[in-house]
Amino acid sequence: MNTKINVTLTDDICFKYVFSKEEILKDFLNSFFQFIREKKKVMKVRTSSNVPIYGDKYHHKIYYGDIMASLDTGEVVIIEMYRKFSRDEYKKSVAYITRLYSNQYDRGKKYKEGRKVIGINIIENNYQRNNAFLVNDYGFVNKFNYGKVGVEELEMYNVRLDLVREKVYNVEEERFIKWLKLIKGGEIEEMKKIADQEKEMEDAVRFMEEFLADEEIRNVYDKIVDVERDAEERGIIKTAKNMLKKGYSIEEIMDICNLSKDEIETLS
Repeated sequence: MNTKINVTLTDDICFKYVFSKEEILKDFLNSFFQFIREKKKVMKVRTSSNVPIYGDKYHHKIYYGDIMASLDTGEVVIIEMYRKFSRDEYKKSVAYITRLYSNQYDRGKKYKEGRKVIGINIIENNYQRNNAFLVNDYGFVNKFNYGKVGVEELEMYNVRLDLVREKVYNVEEERFIKWLKLIKGGEIEEMKKIADQEKEMEDAVRFMEEFLADEEIRNVYDKIVDVERDAEERGIIKTAKNMLKKGYSIEEIMDICNLSKDEIETLS
């Protein structure tokens, strides 16, 4: 199969279809914690209650479902893929993390028994121009001296997928970088080359092909993607126009909106 596709692992539905598989998610998350030098291991994976995208009249296999993992430290991880990451997506991510944390406390449960919640967002832009690194770590800090507020119960990582093409493998970082390059890959053949002889990655490509081969899934998915992409493009253009009016430079707009210089100049 050597076909250029318009559905990739950067699309939320496809990502969740593939990464809801336990061994795939375990391998990806363990490589992430190794990359950030945290001694944590995934113990268990689960997908939240599934909610059909278009209701019961469409294929029962297509879902929006939160993907979560429990760590050997007792912490909980929730992972999300965002093709764009603006203020709305930021709020959505915060809402997911805080909801997962607060839902632990049934009546009578002591607060000291609560587990830390970690959100990992895979994004493709430099949100608020604050995400300078491949992996950016956010949590509660004292705004006056930037010291941590005790043991943080909530933490958010933003992983910039758009920076991964610049990265070169080394022994310590290789697996996580390879995973990101696989997710970023735009063609099946490119993904297969990256995944070569790596079982979990080869399985991810196989599930990706399974996703693409299901005609009913593709039909529903394409309708959703068309609507979402149209809305996203209109939103980006609106943002870029507003930034021009407020005096932002073309370089700043290029960085934030991921538009070319020519595209921005046509808006002025």
